[in-house]
Amino acid sequence: MKVFIFCLFIFINISNNGKASLESFAPMATNLLFEDTTKNTDRSCHRPCKFNVKPRRCQYKINIEPSIMEDGTPALTMNGLIPGPPIVACVNDIIIVEVTNRIPGQDLAIHWYGIEQKGTPYMDGVPMITQCPISYGMTYKYAFRASSPGTFFYHADSVTHQSDGLYGSLIVNQPQPLEAHSNLYDYDRSEETTVLIAAKFDHFITGNLEDLSRLKPYSLIVNGNEESSKFFVLPDYAYRLRLINAIAIECPIVMSIDKHDVVIIATDGEPVKPVSTRKVQLYPGERMDVVVRADQPSNGYWIRISGQGVCGGLSSKSMLIYSGFNYTSMLQNQDEKLQDTELDENTPALNGQALESIRDDSFSSDIKSIYLSIDRKKPVKEENDFRYISDAIPKKAYYPAPLFLQDKGVVQINEKSFLYPNAPILLKPREIKDNLICNVGDESKQLEIQCIQTVEAVVGDMLEIALINEGNGSDESYTFHMHGFGMKVLATGHSQDGNPLTKEKFIQLDKEGKLMRNLQSPPIKDTISVPNKGFVIVRIKLNRGGSWLLECRACSVSSLPTAVLINVPQALPTSIVDSLPKCGSYRPPDVLLN
Repeated sequence: MKVFIFCLFIFINISNNGKASLESFAPMATNLLFEDTTKNTDRSCHRPCKFNVKPRRCQYKINIEPSIMEDGTPALTMNGLIPGPPIVACVNDIIIVEVTNRIPGQDLAIHWYGIEQKGTPYMDGVPMITQCPISYGMTYKYAFRASSPGTFFYHADSVTHQSDGLYGSLIVNQPQPLEAHSNLYDYDRSEETTVLIAAKFDHFITGNLEDLSRLKPYSLIVNGNEESSKFFVLPDYAYRLRLINAIAIECPIVMSIDKHDVVIIATDGEPVKPVSTRKVQLYPGERMDVVVRADQPSNGYWIRISGQGVCGGLSSKSMLIYSGFNYTSMLQNQDEKLQDTELDENTPALNGQALESIRDDSFSSDIKSIYLSIDRKKPVKEENDFRYISDAIPKKAYYPAPLFLQDKGVVQINEKSFLYPNAPILLKPREIKDNLICNVGDESKQLEIQCIQTVEAVVGDMLEIALINEGNGSDESYTFHMHGFGMKVLATGHSQDGNPLTKEKFIQLDKEGKLMRNLQSPPIKDTISVPNKGFVIVRIKLNRGGSWLLECRACSVSSLPTAVLINVPQALPTSIVDSLPKCGSYRPPDVLLN
């Protein structure tokens, strides 16, 4: 028996995908977050992850600056790169990233997309919510625990900055025996098999005063390449591909591989029941892990990516190359049709909201229901008042200029646009002016068209949020991202008669029991698409404090923000608040004008 235990220990510690996964090794004291928890002189965190090994401190320095790319186009780069440097760590590692802003006249923040920020809500990277923006010439140090394994990415909080090149992959691994579907693949090489998809514009968007909603990308790129990226495989082996849609605008993409099926094993970092399919669909910010087996004749095959929505008509091709195959012929004959004849545009693509979680769920009966009516609203008719508001002037509704500049209206939630606070609400809640806040459900009490739309909650609450895309003002679908939490997606549906779906009609249908919910095994996602004249129902268990946005980033391109703030009060240590950079005289433009 002793020999068996010894051999088992050796096997586990030479595993190719080992990870430090034990909570007992997590630093507990606040100050330990910034201290090295290992004595290893190797600072690289890209390594096989193992059991019973202390987590490492993973240090990165990222300089953000404007650059001229090889093709002569201007862009924003991270350490001179697009995409930015890949971050790969083991679960429970401490990731520390020092970000220096060298973009003149621009403030920014970096959001760690999909990272839960357990214990570090002030590191979520949302300006005027969890931090002060990083001004030109300043450096901001992010530090957080990689608390959950999965496929994530990072990007500048601004849609324009991200579109100009500020994004990169973030992969958190764990010991292979802990992977739910490790029996389905032979290789998980994130450095070689991450497919990071972005869009490229023919304009430099940052600082552009044009109506950005009219600007469209001209190409899709994979891992920063407009031409064919290459992925090499060995015949008869299965590989885990990590797909990331890093496009900031409303641009879903569809991916397929000529003559190959793929098996979906995870969405947004959460494992799902495996499903085999020919095509997969990813919305902006969504991630999906798939397995592809190299079971076809030794050859080269196209990985095809096509755009939808704003990216309709755009496509990109990468190469899946079997070992020993000379891929030169593929480059010379790129127009040759190699895909199966039965695979065409009408072949359905499977998306993350249609999947099922691997774990069965049970829900508390104590649920707080929240209804968010989403629609594009036309400009208001009243005359705008550009005066500064003071006690000496009779108060009158203030209508921000974007309402008039957008002839097709702006996307609003419950007929309000989001207003960023005058101070970071997580760090300085007492400095927020009460008259700027409106509680979700009681927005009619707020005179202004913009307010800090807030859901006040406490730790332990179970929220059921119904997002209803009414479809009166447009035929658009909207993608929402939940910061800090995964959402259990209970239902996605459309208006049965094809007519606009009002909040009142939705509530009536729900009372009549006509809206079915998957309460057994709903997928857990941080990114969802709300279909036009349709709805999505999600549940969120608030098991920790913080100020967390549920936002539609693409909705606010060249317009007003579209978001609600889920505020779960949490007293932060004074030492933490005092150690973070201050905002000084900075104020968001819409607050300054108001």
